[in-house]
Amino acid sequence: MTAPLATAPGHDVTTPWALATIVIPCRHEEDNVGPLVERLSAVLTNVELVFVDDSDNDRTVDAIALAAAKLERDDLRVRVFHRIGAQRVGGLAGAVVDGYRRARTTKVIVMDADLQHPPELVPAMLDQLDDHDLVMASRYRAGGSSGGLDGPLRKVVSTGSTILARLAFPFALRGVTDPMTGFFGVRLEMVDPEKLRSRGFKILLEILARYPRLRRAELPLHFGERLAGASKGDLRQGMLYLRQLPWLRLVTWLFGPLMRWGLGLALVAAVIAGLVVAAPSGAAVVVLFVAAVAVFNTVIGALEVRWRLYGWRTPEAVEQMRWPVPGEKEHHERFSIIVPALHEEFVIAGTLRHLLEQDYGDYEILVALVEGDDATIAEVQRVQSNDDPHGRVRTVIRAYPKSNKPRQLNAALEVATGTVIGVVDAEDDVAPQLLSRVNTLLGRTDADVVQGGVQLMTLGRRLRDWFKVHNVMEYFFWFTSRMFYQVRAGFVPLGGNTVFIRREMLERAGGWPDNLTEDCALGVLLCTRYNARVVAAYEPELATREEVPQTIANRKAGSLFWQRVRWNQGFLSILLEGRWATLPTLRQRLLAGYILATPFLQAFSALLLPVSLATIVWLKVPVFVAMSMFAPFLPILITLATQMIGLREFGRAYRQPVSWRHYAFLLIGAPVYQWVLMGAAFWAVWQHIDGNTTWHKTAHAGHHRPAQASNPAPAIEGSAA
Repeated sequence: MTAPLATAPGHDVTTPWALATIVIPCRHEEDNVGPLVERLSAVLTNVELVFVDDSDNDRTVDAIALAAAKLERDDLRVRVFHRIGAQRVGGLAGAVVDGYRRARTTKVIVMDADLQHPPELVPAMLDQLDDHDLVMASRYRAGGSSGGLDGPLRKVVSTGSTILARLAFPFALRGVTDPMTGFFGVRLEMVDPEKLRSRGFKILLEILARYPRLRRAELPLHFGERLAGASKGDLRQGMLYLRQLPWLRLVTWLFGPLMRWGLGLALVAAVIAGLVVAAPSGAAVVVLFVAAVAVFNTVIGALEVRWRLYGWRTPEAVEQMRWPVPGEKEHHERFSIIVPALHEEFVIAGTLRHLLEQDYGDYEILVALVEGDDATIAEVQRVQSNDDPHGRVRTVIRAYPKSNKPRQLNAALEVATGTVIGVVDAEDDVAPQLLSRVNTLLGRTDADVVQGGVQLMTLGRRLRDWFKVHNVMEYFFWFTSRMFYQVRAGFVPLGGNTVFIRREMLERAGGWPDNLTEDCALGVLLCTRYNARVVAAYEPELATREEVPQTIANRKAGSLFWQRVRWNQGFLSILLEGRWATLPTLRQRLLAGYILATPFLQAFSALLLPVSLATIVWLKVPVFVAMSMFAPFLPILITLATQMIGLREFGRAYRQPVSWRHYAFLLIGAPVYQWVLMGAAFWAVWQHIDGNTTWHKTAHAGHHRPAQASNPAPAIEGSAA
């Protein structure tokens, strides 16, 4: 089974060969799956069959494997996900959602495995999905038949379920003749599987209820007789349906756009009415202020929790992040790996030696250097002489009036020969299998950009290293969770390295923007102007490894503070540029604006938290206001808990020793670390207003490499216009 891959936007992951996916949930259907595969293969080409099996034994899986082996066709592939134990969430509806997560195409048909849904109808349903978002095979449309229902009791239950659904959702089901059908198709870019919470059999009803404005079509269905086995519909499934119906009605009311707008307008009207009827006193103004502070801090904290937990939400979500395993017949790209370097004589040789260990055959390494940086140039030439028998390493040495990373990258791009351009920083340790996995991911997703994982490794041991564990955890949660949330939303400010871009796309964009955060600026440009398809993958074994800045404020030894000032100033310039506001959907625009403004919003939150504490202790306010002051501390506590769990997982995944002092640094140093980041955000705003674009480059000494841990960091100063 090949795991699905994160992509932007939504689930549009069409492979070069597959035009559609057929999701088939099943349980103890070993006698039916063989004939089903045979009949589907007779009428379909260029599709994948995804079986999601909830059987208590392996007989159904074995029968599917046997049927797949008999096909001997490359244009019809069969995959199986056998759910066991806690994976069996939601019954048949949960199995469908798991199938959606594994689909590699936008057009997905759902059908039963018992042959009551005729495979011969699937081609016509796929044709309808060219012009519609949802197509349903209906037993009650003219020309259809429900003759395959087992006995009068099931017919009564089916009719009663339909009547109840129509009473609950009169608008959403308008024009739908068979909302209980299990044979339907959908375009996945129009539906978010992660929002589906159905239990039991009736997942189509939830799709219709949550997305009432989908373009819909119906085809008549002759509901056939079951070939073998017994129906899985029983009293328990009926009770699940009766429980689901009111829950679904409540959810769609509360979270529907009309309700959200109505509540918002009611709140505004209440505030205006209160101000008109009675002018607020000084105390009332204070109460409103502290309440606003509490709401602001709570929202910021809750969003942070949401992003931290997104990648860990289910075992399947973790599985989806993994890199695909290369096959025998993979299309091969040629890679040009650009390594920009300035005063990196302490680390550049180790980086190049790691890159030369790649198990992929077709790549070159372009080291972008600055004229006059003799020590780094000498180290690169030493590697070329001693460690590069195939001549993969080439140097691009230029003189720049004011050097910076994007100018070095663009200089190397001019002479690159690869079809895919990758970026690796001068201190990076890259896994030998990385290029093979990137090549496979590009081939199977037809993506424009691949973002791989990056992880800081130096936790530190001394008291003055207290901040390092916080920085390590930031990277850990960014690349294991937050990055995938952004990929899914279709807006990805790219990381500075382990990013791979098709050369054609990069040249259309004019290379890297001349920005203090050129990686973020390029990601915004590609997502907005060029509608680039971005995919991401993460595994600890394949993550690029880096070191934490060695100090908080010492620029010569490597400063966390000045690194963040540069990043934040770049984010601010991109935010004010406003290109993100051209994204197609309101949700994407809101997310993009929030991502770019996050450092500054979190800075204000850190500044306002003491106000909440002071209010709790000293200010006399109504009870409900006092209680609301505690609300921001709930997401803070959850964040701290995830930090502790994440540190443990980091130690296990990367085989790093984690001691009690690291947990203590996380707990005790959390507020201080946030204040350091707050100061960097405010200083970035000041420098932007002042027009100061000094490029404070972070020094590297290879502390993530044990053999180099004792080397001092070089002094580095640079500037950019």
